Amino acid sequence: MTDTGKHARRDQVIAWSFVAVQALLLVAIITLPRDTGWIPSDFARTVSNVLFFSGVAMDAWAFLYLGRGLTPSPLPNGAGKLVVKGPYAIARHPIYTGVILLSIGITIRSGSFLVIGATLALIVLFAVKARWEEKHLASTFPGYPDYMSSTGRFVPYVGLAT
Repeated sequence: MTDTGKHARRDQVIAWSFVAVQALLLVAIITLPRDTGWIPSDFARTVSNVLFFSGVAMDAWAFLYLGRGLTPSPLPNGAGKLVVKGPYAIARHPIYTGVILLSIGITIRSGSFLVIGATLALIVLFAVKARWEEKHLASTFPGYPDYMSSTGRFVPYVGLAT
């Protein structure tokens, strides 16, 4: 196997490891015991619902804009092009933003410190995964470095690459 093949294989293993850990954390956020730390107020439940449904809407919007480039792997699939419009004009990783929002919504409603821990772990995972992914996006799409310098990673203007 050539060095290029070894690197491609290693990248595939890393990419799918990110996906597996992300899936496990999402399952934990959804299934960990509830109401063990606090009972959410009506206001907290309302905020929770707004965040959850905002996250779902952000994800749906981002899925539509990616089209054939949509893949569960953080590696470009070769079928897409650099998308910088719609939700991608707001954040470089709007799908991660949506998942973070809906996870925070679940967390607020959960009343569980364990769910807080799983959500924080998911946010850290997304930060690491996004940085790793961006190296591959920059080598695939010539315009990606300029896009990074003008669009925040998860929220507008935050995490700009300079």
